Amino acid sequence: MKVYEIYKYYENFKRPIVSVRTFNSNKSNYYTHIHPVFGDKEFFQLKYIDYQNFVNNLLSINLKPKTIKNILIVLQGLYKLAKKNDWYTGENYLSFVELPRFDNRRYFTLDVAIQKAYIKAILDFKEFIYKDIFIFLLHGRRLNEVLGLKWEQIDLTSEIMYLPYMQNKARKNLSFKLTETQLKILRLHYAIAYDRQCTPFVSGYVFVNPQTMTRFNHVKNAWNRLLDNAGLPRMRIHDVRHLVATYLINNLKISIEIVSHLLGHSDIKITQRYINPEPANAKKAMDQLLGSVNLFDNLALGNRCSK
Repeated sequence: MKVYEIYKYYENFKRPIVSVRTFNSNKSNYYTHIHPVFGDKEFFQLKYIDYQNFVNNLLSINLKPKTIKNILIVLQGLYKLAKKNDWYTGENYLSFVELPRFDNRRYFTLDVAIQKAYIKAILDFKEFIYKDIFIFLLHGRRLNEVLGLKWEQIDLTSEIMYLPYMQNKARKNLSFKLTETQLKILRLHYAIAYDRQCTPFVSGYVFVNPQTMTRFNHVKNAWNRLLDNAGLPRMRIHDVRHLVATYLINNLKISIEIVSHLLGHSDIKITQRYINPEPANAKKAMDQLLGSVNLFDNLALGNRCSK
């Protein structure tokens, strides 16, 4: 079987079980990088040297190791599909491919005062609905989770928000207890939806574009206006999530377990990337270690002198 033939099966199998964003990303990686090199080749005749040369060529055009790893994930998916269908029982040569080591830690190096300024700018933003969307981002949600939020995912009585596996990156059903701030926002939007739909059983998206009365496609322009009004440097909307994680862990000292749940991570190791080790902490630890030894020595010396 040729690579593109197996990919077509892979694409059809993955379409209903992964998020639209993940599906499109994998599809782009295949057609941009994999298909031009391997598409017409017999998949099961490819060896380690073919994949390593492929990786080396991607490195030579300055693609980052993390990007290349994401490309290889698609090829790994083809191997898994072939194994599950008994199309191939040989060696997975991709497992031997080497990549340069790379640091996957999230470094959010802005001063604490600036981090607070971004948070305050969101809370003080004057544009209704956009402010509400950004506040939900402050609760650790991804933008597509907020823009795709529907009323059937909200239980105002139990004060819980549900995120089905198709709508989150963890690929499992998640639930979150709503804060008072979120409840206030949702009750207001519920009242608006109630008046518009003339039924207490409101449906559709929670955050609706007032111009088109449909789901928001993007809120980038409003985000840039928020930053400009607050006099803050430009920052990606997704970086709000990094800011929240970094601030909670490193400044408020909230436990990794709690932050991991808040962000909806599938593995606590993902959350650990946000820990920013401070050089001063290492010095403090060594001072304590040496201090404890010196104290012990002094006590021992005192005991000897007393004799």
